[in-house]
Amino acid sequence: MSNLSKKPKILILATTASMIEQFNMHNIQLLQSLGAEVHVGTNFIKPGTITTDKSNTLIKKLNEKKVKTHQIDFMRGIGTHKMNKIALNQVCNVIRNYNITGIHAHSPLGGIIGRRAAHKTHTKIIYTAHGFQFFKGGPVKDWLIFFPIEWFYSRWTDVLITINKQDYGITKRLRSRRNYYIPGVGIDFPSDREVLEGYSKRDIIRKRFNLKERDFLIISVGELNENKNHAIVIEAIKRINNPAIKYFIAGLGPERNKLQKMIDELNLGNQVKLLGFINDLNDLYYAADLNVFPSKREGLGLGGLDGVARGLYIIGNKKTGMKDYIINGKIGILIDNIMDVNEIVQAIESIIPNRPQIKDRDSIYKFSHENVDRLMSKIYEKEFF
Repeated sequence: MSNLSKKPKILILATTASMIEQFNMHNIQLLQSLGAEVHVGTNFIKPGTITTDKSNTLIKKLNEKKVKTHQIDFMRGIGTHKMNKIALNQVCNVIRNYNITGIHAHSPLGGIIGRRAAHKTHTKIIYTAHGFQFFKGGPVKDWLIFFPIEWFYSRWTDVLITINKQDYGITKRLRSRRNYYIPGVGIDFPSDREVLEGYSKRDIIRKRFNLKERDFLIISVGELNENKNHAIVIEAIKRINNPAIKYFIAGLGPERNKLQKMIDELNLGNQVKLLGFINDLNDLYYAADLNVFPSKREGLGLGGLDGVARGLYIIGNKKTGMKDYIINGKIGILIDNIMDVNEIVQAIESIIPNRPQIKDRDSIYKFSHENVDRLMSKIYEKEFF
């Protein structure tokens, strides 16, 4: 900013309202505490992995915090040329009409449109990549398609933030002016006392879920989409053929009907449940014996990390950012090929007899809101103020 006395006006941009609600409320608070006027641009009408009611509540909550909200008609995925052009014009209008001095963009499409808008309006931009769509060991076609796109747009990126170490390594190949690594977007890190209290209620919680003492509960948390790959776990449970194994999936998404059809066709209705959106996941974490996070691509996997913070053992994908916190066998198991159902079967069967819990959570404290907020505050102060 040329005039340091001028109050910064920062636009936080994301494709869906769920990305604001889940990943950016702390960022909004940080910016306001530093003295910025904060604006949020996202699709509140098609809010992603939260319900429409939750999106409306979010608008009200933001307005109460004196955050200005703007409907941007982002599409999911890569969008269409026509709709992307509409979204670009909407973002540019917000920037010009409200004299926006800085943008913090999230999500691949939000990052692309945000950077196009920043370039057109000569506005400084930070882009947080929540997991590149290309990664070491990933499909060659993803490198051929998505890496050139990111390389191109990186020239219009003042600051690039990555949330896992593998992505940070890739930034050396890009043209962004400055690159930062921060360990995730922050999680609520419960105290030892909170975790002990949670497990002290475990039997009561499990009864609410209609679980018997011998039942082995596996959970997955995340949007019901192809990338989250819940179907591979359902197939593994069918192969194990143990009626004591229960599998609960928490989340909304376009794959719901397809997954329910699969459950019905495999006659797993008594074992596998689609729980829908759950606002408070704590009870589910404390009721569970294992968290399986089978995403094909994942920046970090907050649904997995939240469970680990509460002592829940995990199975994750070795090719994703999950390896930043599944650092040894006391925390979980990393699968080499997440599409190999036999690997998942073997991992689950190796865990069932012992029902391990994570005792030492010190290694993941760096992912806490307290630490991440401290790092983000420094970045904001340096780049926007």
